[in-house]
Amino acid sequence: MPYKNEVANKTSHFDIVKNPEVAEFIKSCDYIKVPSEAEGKKMCEDFKAIENVKSDKLPDNIISIDGSFYEASISDELPSTKIGYVKIGNMLIKRKEYNKLGKNRFVDPFEVSKFQNNNLSMTFTFPSSNIVTKGTDSLKDSFRKELDKQLLKKRTKENDYKTSLRTTLFHLAALRLDGRGTGDTNKIRIYRCPNEECEGRNIELLDIEEQQYCPHCHKPIYPSDCLRLWEEVYEYQSNTSVLSRFMLIMEHMMPIHYIRVMKETNKESYANILSKLSFIIDGPLAIFGTAAWLHACIMKYVYNINKELKDMGFDEILYLGVQKTGQIAEYIKLIDKYLDKNRIFLIDDDYRYKYISPNRDPASKGLGRETYYGQDFIYKNDLGKILSFAVIFPFYNKEGEFERQKLEISNYTKINEVVNLLNEFKCNLYENSIIPVALAHKYTAISFEPGGRVLDLLSKHYIEK
Repeated sequence: MPYKNEVANKTSHFDIVKNPEVAEFIKSCDYIKVPSEAEGKKMCEDFKAIENVKSDKLPDNIISIDGSFYEASISDELPSTKIGYVKIGNMLIKRKEYNKLGKNRFVDPFEVSKFQNNNLSMTFTFPSSNIVTKGTDSLKDSFRKELDKQLLKKRTKENDYKTSLRTTLFHLAALRLDGRGTGDTNKIRIYRCPNEECEGRNIELLDIEEQQYCPHCHKPIYPSDCLRLWEEVYEYQSNTSVLSRFMLIMEHMMPIHYIRVMKETNKESYANILSKLSFIIDGPLAIFGTAAWLHACIMKYVYNINKELKDMGFDEILYLGVQKTGQIAEYIKLIDKYLDKNRIFLIDDDYRYKYISPNRDPASKGLGRETYYGQDFIYKNDLGKILSFAVIFPFYNKEGEFERQKLEISNYTKINEVVNLLNEFKCNLYENSIIPVALAHKYTAISFEPGGRVLDLLSKHYIEK
């Protein structure tokens, strides 16, 4: 690492360039390559033609969700002492209002700006590096305490903690089938006590506001410890990785939170409300890291609510992920010019490991067995815009014939509605994106300048008080 104000040596890279071991290493790597015309056409052979059949059953309301995070230094003199910020944006778009914009030759910018009024963002603040909160002895314990506190504070009804994000976590954790699920939405099971030198295992906590303690070491323990994010917290270095993990978890928990609260607070009309709703998440339908177990619970929860809606004669919730970056997003750029319009492809594991992630060892039980809860697709519409998106698996779990059934496009009964929705919200401003995702990102992203600088100043202001 350089000293402050130190200028890098302009020739220091020569040793790396001339090192034969570096050249040998690069030659030994295998990665996705730009295909020839023949290879590009070969890659597109399995894409199927799809008719752009208009549907009158598209959801009236779309909620798009995106997140952003930032680490702010509390002082120029203490750059390694940081506070972490995570922002989760939830953008509601009403299709009828959106479609009115397209009837005019010139779009009224004031009408477009009204969409900002339907944007709700949540901000979470954490001790991030070389800092602790009052009443705790370590950064890890400070992070745990603040995480649980803020999940409990973020609620739909201020005076009802049962409408909090933390209660939604209880509902998801009750569906775990790895021996840690309780089957009770009022209880949560912690795999092991996070407190050092404690060997407590499978500790059950209740969904109450009062502080709870480990029955073995008698130190504070929190329901949100089940996410095990504290395992990735470091005392004296950047914690952007754990901020990123938390952001990802919140992006995927928000739809479940909305569904749960809508059902519990609109007992007479929730089915009608939910059947006219779609959720679009930025990124693949997958959760990684210590909280990956949530993916299976989300899959079960959405399956249950959709089955309930179908049994009552209502349409299912459309639940999507749109990938604007990543491996698939990069891959579709390579094949775009070889792919005909109005084509769709369900990405199976063989294709992925042959073309998108070449020469990787295929997962023995299928890609994303422990992380993914949605199936990836590639779609090119009649205007030539190509997108990568995911649809939630229409199954309760991954048992039985799941690996075969997930590859049958006929099991995704709402794929025509999905395609129509993507076409309706096509976005020319950004590659691999659609309007709801672009808007959610616009009102959520924290820029390094000036947004990041503002957070630096804010952190410094309150620390000095």
